[in-house]
Amino acid sequence: MFPEGQTEIPTSIFDDREMSCDWERYQKNPFTSYHIAEGKICVIKIIVCNAIRNPRNPKRVGQVIPDWHQDIIHFPVSDTDDTVHGANQAHSLIRGLKKLPVREAIRDNALIYGIAPK
Repeated sequence: MFPEGQTEIPTSIFDDREMSCDWERYQKNPFTSYHIAEGKICVIKIIVCNAIRNPRNPKRVGQVIPDWHQDIIHFPVSDTDDTVHGANQAHSLIRGLKKLPVREAIRDNALIYGIAPK
């Protein structure tokens, strides 16, 4: 999972230009995700907000950087799209360039939930 002693979510896990996630509106219980069935031991919930959609430049207070904009897109997966895991109505993307201030905004608006060992 995370390096021993690390107390916060590492920003490096949020660097995909098309970051795949499940939208809570459609996935009421994230612990039923196939990722958990495949052995993942936690769920990270991202609270989508303006700080993520339109990140600001920390070096120029208040300046929104258009190139850092993140689109939040509902992008369901069908059985034919993913023949291994099957359909996923909740699948979504956080699409955009993930410079460090963007990753920090995502991390700062995320919560981590562990699951009990079996």
